[in-house]
Amino acid sequence: MDLAQIKIVTYWLGEKIDLKSFNLAYKEPIYSSTSTEIFIRKGEHSYIYIQNYGEVSFSDCDEITIDEFIDQIGFFVHKPVLQRNQYREDFLINVDINSKLHFEYTSIRIPEINADVIKIILLNVSQSVVLDHFSDLSRSLLNDTNKITLELELKGKLGISKSKLMKFIGKTLNTQNRIIDNLYFLDAPDTVWENEYLSKINIGLSRTFDLKTRFREIEYTLKIIDHNLRTFAQLIQHRDSNKLEWIIIFLILFEILHAIVGIHF
Repeated sequence: MDLAQIKIVTYWLGEKIDLKSFNLAYKEPIYSSTSTEIFIRKGEHSYIYIQNYGEVSFSDCDEITIDEFIDQIGFFVHKPVLQRNQYREDFLINVDINSKLHFEYTSIRIPEINADVIKIILLNVSQSVVLDHFSDLSRSLLNDTNKITLELELKGKLGISKSKLMKFIGKTLNTQNRIIDNLYFLDAPDTVWENEYLSKINIGLSRTFDLKTRFREIEYTLKIIDHNLRTFAQLIQHRDSNKLEWIIIFLILFEILHAIVGIHF
């Protein structure tokens, strides 16, 4: 029988959270913090875990606490989502001293719990949420790329201007950098490797949420986009080279005509 059931709720609120400014403005005690995360204790099993790439996770917090905190931190979110529930994940921690570690898609059963256990669970759930966001973002970029390739197939030429293509390439590269910077679950905190119990929880949750596979899918999608963009850039360069060649030919013809006219007159 479960001795305790702890509800986890995680949101991805926007592109980035200014943790430094939030840290200065927040008046209550902070359990621990680094340049990339803030861990706040509200009660025995009640914690709030904030990561600088937009994730906020709540452990054993009521709806009023969640709403008030999201309103409070909203001032420090860069490019916030329009709908809070757009990227949300719910998870349950079932604590049973007579049970072994057991993982399900929406819950975990554990024999003992402490702050470090809650933190590593919140970390994995929040990574799952942000993967949802980056998966949607990479698919959107691929759809935009496919529109250009379809136009190339139907018309045999690129209709996009060089400046628009360069902006699109920059957007794609920026997305790639954000994904790589954010997905630091591949390098778990030192406390995980120093503690066998935490390590088992971290590995089990990573498999439960299929984090590495989902990351590789995003990475593969971005590689396809990158290959297409390189091809587009070469075609644009070739198109500009042809324009330059025609300009040079026109200038040469103009000089020849000018010389001929000068001879006769």
